[in-house]
Amino acid sequence: MNPKGREFFAPAGFFGRRLLPWLFLAPVCALLTGCPHNDYTVELKPTAHGVERTLTFYRVDGNSSNGVPNYQGFPSNELVAITKAYPANTVIRDGQRHIAKAEFSGAMPKDVGGAGAYTNYVTSLGESGFYSERFRGDDDLAGRTLKQFHAADQLTDLVIGWSKTEFGHERGYKKLRKFLDEDFRHDLKNAGEYFKMAAASNLSDTNTPEEFTVRFFQYLVERGYLKLSDLPKLPLIASSAEADEVPRLIQRLVAEKMEIPAAGPMPKSLGILTNNSALEKSWGQYMARTDLYRAQRNAWEEKRKKDPDLKEPKPGDATEGLTSDLLGIPGDLGGETDHLTVKLALKHAPDHSNGKWQDGRVVWEMDLEHDRPLPVLCYASWNDPDETFQKAHFGRRLLEGDELAHYNLWRSGLSQPGGEAWDNFLAGLQPGPGLKEKIQGFRLTNDAEPLDVGCNLLTDALTSNATVPPAGPSSK
Repeated sequence: MNPKGREFFAPAGFFGRRLLPWLFLAPVCALLTGCPHNDYTVELKPTAHGVERTLTFYRVDGNSSNGVPNYQGFPSNELVAITKAYPANTVIRDGQRHIAKAEFSGAMPKDVGGAGAYTNYVTSLGESGFYSERFRGDDDLAGRTLKQFHAADQLTDLVIGWSKTEFGHERGYKKLRKFLDEDFRHDLKNAGEYFKMAAASNLSDTNTPEEFTVRFFQYLVERGYLKLSDLPKLPLIASSAEADEVPRLIQRLVAEKMEIPAAGPMPKSLGILTNNSALEKSWGQYMARTDLYRAQRNAWEEKRKKDPDLKEPKPGDATEGLTSDLLGIPGDLGGETDHLTVKLALKHAPDHSNGKWQDGRVVWEMDLEHDRPLPVLCYASWNDPDETFQKAHFGRRLLEGDELAHYNLWRSGLSQPGGEAWDNFLAGLQPGPGLKEKIQGFRLTNDAEPLDVGCNLLTDALTSNATVPPAGPSSK
């Protein structure tokens, strides 16, 4: 990129680093002394009939001065839930820690919270294993989006209602209202989507929220909320060095939508947009008359019967829940964050996984933040070819990796009679001339099984001139 390009993106990158990270500070609390949280370690070891799952869990409040964890009592309701997820007498206590251990096949227990599965397929050509598990979180993306859009509509309606009380008498107000009801309503929904995408990208090392900051700035420019000439002001906005900059930008936008000439005098009513105390007072007075605040106050009065010290909600803060819904984050950014480690023991590195290969295990380690944009997901797939069988009948290791996985899935879908006939056919094959043609010509008497997939996988591999690497642990 040329120097001018770097100059253009540098402020936007700075803006992203200063503005976006604060929204993700809550998870840090769980790693510091004085933040109680649960710690879970899931260890998975494949067996002949499934997978052995060992869950070690405890509650801790930081570490003492000598580095020893400050253990606390594990929540009783969660202990009961975990105990129910395992067979009887398989959850024990080891000092301050609890250990649950059992063997599972298929569905994983909902111990930490979520859903998952472990499965493997064994054929004469080898074995393929698959593991995938979601831990907690909300995977209803459509429901979250509907909630997000509903919050945007509610916020827009409140802004329109307030604007009418302040600017309804101005000559250009109808144009402003049309803008708020149509463009602003639509753009507010897009703002929530951009924030959600940026937050999700923060979960991956291959993308960064910085890109979405640039994308959103470009969107705001295209939609007329900002101008390219505002670019130098972004670092000031992000660092709060210029507290009046945002109100001035909003005032300019409102004036433009009301078609007030830039060179002409600014209507006195628009002065409230740059007067923080007057704006806060006006907004609070308006919100105090809304159904939203009345509902919140009624709920507070009910809760106060049990908790007399409960703080009364302020009218000006009534939209905090809607803002949280719009951005897809909880209203309380200081919620508890638990910690999770998952370890899957394998003979060699998996062919596909989002974990790290360390000392014979796939390892996932992450925080279970309550405000994650996407649920925690661990997955891995691996393949172990039966080299002895493949060499005996094909002359070499023919299928491995994704091709072996494809074959094993196909073979496992055959009926029992069809599968047995196919296996008997393979057991009779010998390496040498005519092997490919013999495979292509195989058919069952009733011709009812979908054999093309298996035949093509084998013949394509036989046709390939690629050198097959020797058997052994993967170098991944």
